[in-house]
Amino acid sequence: MSVADHRPRILFATIAAGGGHVATAHAMSEAVEHHYPGEFELRVSDYMKEAGWRVVADLDGLHKDIWRFMLRYPVLARGSQRLMDAFPRLTIAAQRLIVRGFARAVAADLGGDPPLLIVSNHGLMTAGLAEAKWRYGLEAPVLSFANELFGICSYWADPRADRIVVPSEEARRDLMRFGVSEEKMSFVGFGYPVRQAFLDAPSKTEARKRLGLDDRFTCLLSSGGEGVGRNTLALVSALLHSDVSPQVVVIAGRNEALKSELKALGSKELRIEGFVENLAEYLAASDVFVGKAGPASVYEALLIGRPALVTGYAGLNEVGVARFVESRRLGRHVKTPEALLEEVRRYAEDPTLLEDVARRCCALDLAAATERLAHYIVRYARAGALRGGQA
Repeated sequence: MSVADHRPRILFATIAAGGGHVATAHAMSEAVEHHYPGEFELRVSDYMKEAGWRVVADLDGLHKDIWRFMLRYPVLARGSQRLMDAFPRLTIAAQRLIVRGFARAVAADLGGDPPLLIVSNHGLMTAGLAEAKWRYGLEAPVLSFANELFGICSYWADPRADRIVVPSEEARRDLMRFGVSEEKMSFVGFGYPVRQAFLDAPSKTEARKRLGLDDRFTCLLSSGGEGVGRNTLALVSALLHSDVSPQVVVIAGRNEALKSELKALGSKELRIEGFVENLAEYLAASDVFVGKAGPASVYEALLIGRPALVTGYAGLNEVGVARFVESRRLGRHVKTPEALLEEVRRYAEDPTLLEDVARRCCALDLAAATERLAHYIVRYARAGALRGGQA
């Protein structure tokens, strides 16, 4: 048996509802490996899907279907969150019942050989892991990273959670209001982990060369992992038929219908991609980012120094992201194709505006959040090992 087989294991348990949770889980795993190379066996898992129990797979599929539906009708997403946040104790009680089958599956899967640490970055996952420890004897410590900078939902507020790392003071205050004790939370600084590719992104010229794009003003439109955005076809048409005539790249995610609609436009100025693994290169190649206010995608764009032109939002967490972008002068909430075109024209006609945004992004030191979180995860894992699994 090799030395590598004896490495302590860290499981990053996430849920692939959209792309943000999975991207953040990979970002944390990559950061730990980057700063502690070879020291841990790291696994990122869409864990509710991979737990192996039929009842759990059904719950996972239902949850993801509901989220896709909410993305198409954002008013329902915001309304349901307001309802949950109005009754946080009822929300947590209902959630515990929903995840009980998953909790049994977790205890059965990990009980015989628990990892050194489980890191969760989804409220439903955290509730299931807490239930597995409370009711079914799971011994592994669980560290939760609250994926929301702003407008965090009460489904994160299970008081049985071992520890929750909050990415902002606003998130900490909200969770305290929902019933999480201050002693259960850690704040290691404002920010959001991003994957290593974004931290090591190429220059704009180099990225365009790698991707085969023309070296001229470029708009990147992203519809997220599910490819569901607000009026994407109208936004793209407005850009293509304008006097600015930018190069437009659309990341359509898993939305095959959207890809077909965009192809029907028949423009040589338009490049259409599905779900991509090299989004960092596309962001580096762009001049502006256009898309809904998903925390992960906006944060990635800002880290590379690109203005975020936010076209809409689903949950209340994304409302906060849109406000943050505007308050820090890092972009604009553009509610119509005309408003988008006006902003794109401003940046295309005055490149110094792009430089100003890049300087403001740099001053925020957004990259530091990833390193801070990696060190915290390792400290927490080691503390748990010293205390016999109870960090």
